[in-house]
Order: sequence, then structure tokens, then C-alpha cells
Amino acid sequence: MTDLAETYDRLWSPVLATVRADALDCVQANLAVVADRHGGAGTHLALGAPLRFDTEPGPDGAPRVAASVPYRLAAAAELLGLRVARRWDGVGGDRLRALVAETGPLYVLADAYHLAWTPYAGRRHTEHTFILSTPDTVVDAYHDETPWGSCRPGVWRVSPADLAAVPPTATALLLVTEPVAGTPDVLTANARAMADAVPDIDAYLQADRADGADVVLDIWLLGRARLLHGAWLARHDRPSPEVEAHAQAWLTLAARSFVAWRRSRTGALPAVVRDDLGRLLHEDVAIAGRLAARHAVRAAVVAAIQDVLPAGETVAGALRDLPGYNSFRLVEIIEKAEQRLGVTLDEEDLTPQALRDVDSLCAAFTRRSVG
Repeated sequence: MTDLAETYDRLWSPVLATVRADALDCVQANLAVVADRHGGAGTHLALGAPLRFDTEPGPDGAPRVAASVPYRLAAAAELLGLRVARRWDGVGGDRLRALVAETGPLYVLADAYHLAWTPYAGRRHTEHTFILSTPDTVVDAYHDETPWGSCRPGVWRVSPADLAAVPPTATALLLVTEPVAGTPDVLTANARAMADAVPDIDAYLQADRADGADVVLDIWLLGRARLLHGAWLARHDRPSPEVEAHAQAWLTLAARSFVAWRRSRTGALPAVVRDDLGRLLHEDVAIAGRLAARHAVRAAVVAAIQDVLPAGETVAGALRDLPGYNSFRLVEIIEKAEQRLGVTLDEEDLTPQALRDVDSLCAAFTRRSVG
């Protein structure tokens, strides 16, 4: 581990404190910091809005979970409004110091082997990102474990010699923010995308791989993506215990697959791990469908309430607290929601609990519509 001492930065340290770095990969983590720096705490959670199974060809031609720098930058542009205004390739540490003095904070991709604040320094060559805030200040939000110690979000003061060790192979990006187009029906789009991805899931599972290392990394990436999706749902008042439990199942499989791979003499993963991978991937598809269905139910119930009562745009809480509410209006609300959803609530659905508040009424319709 580096001997560099961390420091507190009045601009960047408060941002690092609220970023869900445990749900992001190395490329995403520092994009998230830039997004929250400009858009406020939690802005980066928009990266978790899509629920997808996208793949890219690996070095051996077999499909890999998409996580390349171009893929992550495209997602950051679409979801966070982060655009690359200028790009410099093949720059070293001295040039980075000169550039940041001219442009302000830069998002940098470099070999972690030469980055003194990381546990990889002098030990492993791997692509890493960080923010060079000033000629002597590094911000790095990556969160993970390594054989040589933990990576945790922090700010470090670095000397000219520390940065001079970075060879002229780094890439520096000047990022700017732009407005993001609204996507009002994210959950429906997710369900459609995941259903369409079933052939890709099956092709991924059937691909011939002699070494399980790539699959271990893919499982880790998928676990973090599902964790981030749960955090995005919670931010938008749609917390889902089902999604949170599913994300934990992914993270558990990530740990199991890593242990199995490290202990394997051949590098191959055991059949039970591959079977669980397939099960979780297909459960991704099912969960996306259920989330979309529940969203449709809530939209129908809220629309019914707004048709009957002068409730305004925000509809939540106890039904009796809504303006103009009474038993006659409740009957109208139920009937309008039934018409919109094409279902009929039975007496067993219309319990005092189900008629207590907006959430419980939605749950009653969900049980009848989704099961």
C-alpha cells in the first residue's frame, strides 16, 4: 500500500462521502464523482436506471459483460449528461500536471502500476481511472479489495515526482455536463430490453471458455450493476426488497465464483457456479418484468385517483387524507383502476388493510394483476 497520506478536500471529500462506490466499477466510480460534483448528491445513481445484459466480444471472441471505457462513457453521456469536450492520448505525468493547470479537473485513465496511491502500485498492471483535480491533488472513488490492501474513495496530495512516474501512455478527458433527456418509462424499457436479451444470455452461458477468470469478473460487474439498480429505485421512491435481495445473491455468487476459480487447478468454474449464474441471469429477466408490471399498476391506480379526486400531481399516503375522499369516491377509484388494468378485485382483496393507503391499494391490484 502507498505511503501517501490522504487529505480532506472541501470540494471533493463531501462528494466522495455520498457516492455509492461499492456499486460501481473503476471507470464508473470517478464518472460518478464528476456527475455529483455538478448535479448534487445522488445524481450518479442514474447510472443504475437501466437494467440490462449487454455484451461485448472478449479477446478470445467469447461474449463478455459490456464494461469497456467507450461503453461506460456512452452511458455517462446518455444518463448523466457527461460529454467529453477534449481528449488527450499518450500523455505522461508531467504533461498531466501542465494540462490540469490549464483546463481544471481532468478524468484520467492510466496504468495503476504507476499510481502511487493505489495498492496496485509497483505490483500489477491494470487500467485505472482517477480525477486529477489540481497539479498536486488526486481524487479516486474506486472501492474494492486487492491482495495488497483495500481501495477506498479518497483524496491524496501527490508530489511532482509521484506524477512524473506516470509514463506517456495515459489518456486525459475534459468532461462537461449537458442536460439529460427525460426517460419517463424506464421500467417498461428495462423489461423489454431484458426480455430481448434472453438469446444473448443463452449464448453467453453456452460460450466455450477454458478459464473462468473472465466469468468471475463478469459476475462481479453484474452484482454491482444490480446493487446500483436497487439504489436508483430507492432514490425514486420505489425501493424493492426483491431487487436488493437479488443483488445480494449476485454478490454472494461473485465471492463464491472467485474462491472456486482461485482454488481450481484448471482455472475452470464448477458446474454449480455456472448453473447459479444462469439462474440469476434468467431471474434478472423475470424481475425486470415484475417491476414493470408493478409500475403499470401504480400508474393506473394513481391515474384513477386523479380522475376522481382533486389530488394534484402527488398522490401518496393515507387515502382518507386525500382531498375530497369518501367511500363513494373510493368505489369510483377502484372501478376506474379495474377498467384500466382489465382486472376485478374480489371481496378477499378489499380488506381494511388494502384500503388504508395508496401503497396498499396498489399492492392489492398488483397481487391480482401480477401474482
